[in-house]
Amino acid sequence: MKSRNRKIEDLYLTLRNLIFGSLRSFTKTYAKEDLLDINIKNILIIRLDRIGDMVMTTPIFRALKEKWPNVQITVLANSVNKNLVINNPFVDCIIVYDKEKRHKSLNSRLSFFKGIRERNFDIVIDPYLDYELYTSIITRLVGSKYRLGFEFAGRGIFYNIRYSSKFFPIFTEKKHMIDYYLDLITCLGIEAKERQPEIFLSSDEKENALQLLKNKGIKLKNKIIGIHPGGNYESQRWPIERFAAISDYLVARYSTNVILFGGRDERHLISEFKDYAVKTPIILEDLNLREFISVLSRCNLFLCNNSGPLHIATALGIPTVSTMGPTVPFHWWPRGKNHVVLRKDLDCSPCKKGICETHECMKLITTNDFSAAVKMQIEILNLFPSEKVSNYSTTNKSSHSIK
Repeated sequence: MKSRNRKIEDLYLTLRNLIFGSLRSFTKTYAKEDLLDINIKNILIIRLDRIGDMVMTTPIFRALKEKWPNVQITVLANSVNKNLVINNPFVDCIIVYDKEKRHKSLNSRLSFFKGIRERNFDIVIDPYLDYELYTSIITRLVGSKYRLGFEFAGRGIFYNIRYSSKFFPIFTEKKHMIDYYLDLITCLGIEAKERQPEIFLSSDEKENALQLLKNKGIKLKNKIIGIHPGGNYESQRWPIERFAAISDYLVARYSTNVILFGGRDERHLISEFKDYAVKTPIILEDLNLREFISVLSRCNLFLCNNSGPLHIATALGIPTVSTMGPTVPFHWWPRGKNHVVLRKDLDCSPCKKGICETHECMKLITTNDFSAAVKMQIEILNLFPSEKVSNYSTTNKSSHSIK
């Protein structure tokens, strides 16, 4: 049963689609066949949202460069997600849009977008897959020639390359987000071969990560397991006390290096974790995003929720065990090999809510479920082939008997 707010939203999107759709008949549009012989020199891709979305967009950069090796690829990013494309060999230029500081005023924004438009990009691509108009309007402001994006709910009025998509919502399709993005550029005659996200580190970044770990007392000959208990939305987070239980389980059973990662705005989670943990692991909470990526690349296994760090791990080829709650599974499943996802399929899921009163889908994932998945990954990956393990389990301590 749809809520009243949802019905109002659906009505608004339907009306917007009708009004904007009728106006599009006054705009010259181009089909795939019209673009076969155009001369492409420079392309702009707009990606101004979260880090996970940027990670999922990286296969587009490779596909465009493989199609047109001499084309200059520019990415319009925000001050955070720009870090995901630094050192990417398929990206030639990064433009940073800082709407919270440098481009906060209307005049600074208009001047910024005018400067981008003056670069005369041949194609501007907006892979944002939702109904908000923000990036579609930016696409129209900066793109004078060819503009491509998802057209549902009236957004198509801002683009002039036709892309045949279903009416909003399209999220009932069982398709990964990467596949949506790559299907979008088929309008340009591109059939991508590689669909795995990727992040590239410099040799200096790798060396700095090794030095940081040494300074923390980590013996690099031993295996490293990383834990990130955060998530952009509260509903994405598995209970913090259970992550603490898993950490204690790993330390006691395998005597391994455990690193607890937390962003600077996640210190409350780190504090709660320390309150629950019997033995506090090594904590890294002051890393910038590139430092986090570099250290994560040294981990042998990564435990987390379904959030940006999970997708960074997939791009680095790091095996994972993760939880999934309100997220649409087929859109945001970790891409690649050696990933285990713990999820409870309830009648209400996936609800996609940022806050949930009951949080049942996450609470039903027990510490025993998680520890069993971790043990399975350890055995598959052969992380501790010769170590003797104790009989410790996550239910030996009453404070961790969470089922």
